[in-house]
Amino acid sequence: MWSIDNRFWKPALTMAIAGTLVGCASGPKVYNRAQLAPAEQTLVASKPAPLRADFQNLFEEGSRNKVLNLMEIGVKAYRAGYKREAKNTLTQARLEIETVYADSDSARKARSVWYEEAEKDFKGEPYERAMVYFYLGLIYLEEGDYGNARASFLAGLLQDAFAEEEQNSADFALLLYLAGWSALQMGSEQLAEQHFEELKLYRPDAPIPNSTDNALLIVETGHSPRKLGDGVGHYQLVYRRGKNFRDVGAEVRDGEQWSTVYPMEDIFFQASTRGGRAIDRIVEGQIQFKENTRAVGSALSSVSQDSMLAGAGAAAGGVIGAGFAAVSLISVAADGLSASANTRADIRYWAGLPDTIHVLPVTAIDGQSVTVRFRDKHGHQIAGLEDSTAFTFDGRGAGLAFATSRRPNQGSTQ
Repeated sequence: MWSIDNRFWKPALTMAIAGTLVGCASGPKVYNRAQLAPAEQTLVASKPAPLRADFQNLFEEGSRNKVLNLMEIGVKAYRAGYKREAKNTLTQARLEIETVYADSDSARKARSVWYEEAEKDFKGEPYERAMVYFYLGLIYLEEGDYGNARASFLAGLLQDAFAEEEQNSADFALLLYLAGWSALQMGSEQLAEQHFEELKLYRPDAPIPNSTDNALLIVETGHSPRKLGDGVGHYQLVYRRGKNFRDVGAEVRDGEQWSTVYPMEDIFFQASTRGGRAIDRIVEGQIQFKENTRAVGSALSSVSQDSMLAGAGAAAGGVIGAGFAAVSLISVAADGLSASANTRADIRYWAGLPDTIHVLPVTAIDGQSVTVRFRDKHGHQIAGLEDSTAFTFDGRGAGLAFATSRRPNQGSTQ
């Protein structure tokens, strides 16, 4: 088994489940929001201003949305540079997830009980749970804790493989890549080679790090996949790509040139497939696959993606080096006031996630600034949308820079 650092922040929370039902059997359920205790109000007020509303949601919405709110706080804190808050909340989310989704007898027993509950607490779909481990792994990399970083990425792959009680092949290329990078930093070239060889099954053109690459650039673009209720009574769950964004490509400045940052993972692809096989819809917990359809890869490997970024310059030396199957679980919304209540799809989702994550191994120095700009599907630069970041080294020789089109002071709807 892989070990992950279990030191985490345990706030003095006394959360009430916001489970009071309002309305009739055929209508949507409305949940009361709990009143914050004085100690909780004080704790919320002590948090960084950009996170206070989210922490208030965490207390007011209780255990039903606890994991979802922890996810939202974690990614927002990470992007804003509040790394301690990010690590604490994402670790809490991880521990909540592992209560139900771990590869152990006790977790399988917990799942069998949890499935029978009429009102499920949110634990996330496989792609959402995997992304908790992704962001935690990045934090471990920044801390120079390569063992826990690799363990986190591998644990994310395990979540990607979970689908109710079935085990499916994991194809989360991003996590495979980062597990390989972590192994390299650990000095385990054999492990790294194994990860990168598996990666090539999904991303044969991925930029494998060479001996001079000592840092990674990670870039986010776009908005999260969406879950929607469909059919009569909205009891069917379907996935749709995020909307209201144009940024699908990213490139980084290398002297006077611009280099494409490799699009490593399509989060919508992970949400809307299992084992590469496209999901049509999910009805009462049963996945219906599209007939005669099996995706070989995601849009990231397609010719259209290549042409989309055709205008981006390629690096030639200098600072910049050359460079999963998700399954939805349906929450049964049973009305306690009526035995004939309708089931409805659980359409809660982690809205803070990006659409695509891009990766590029580079040669850099500590504190080196980086400018990233974003392109639309036609390969055109999106005016006014760029991000500036810097490489931070961990003291053990490896660096990381993180850029995103989703910082609070940016928009991606231009």
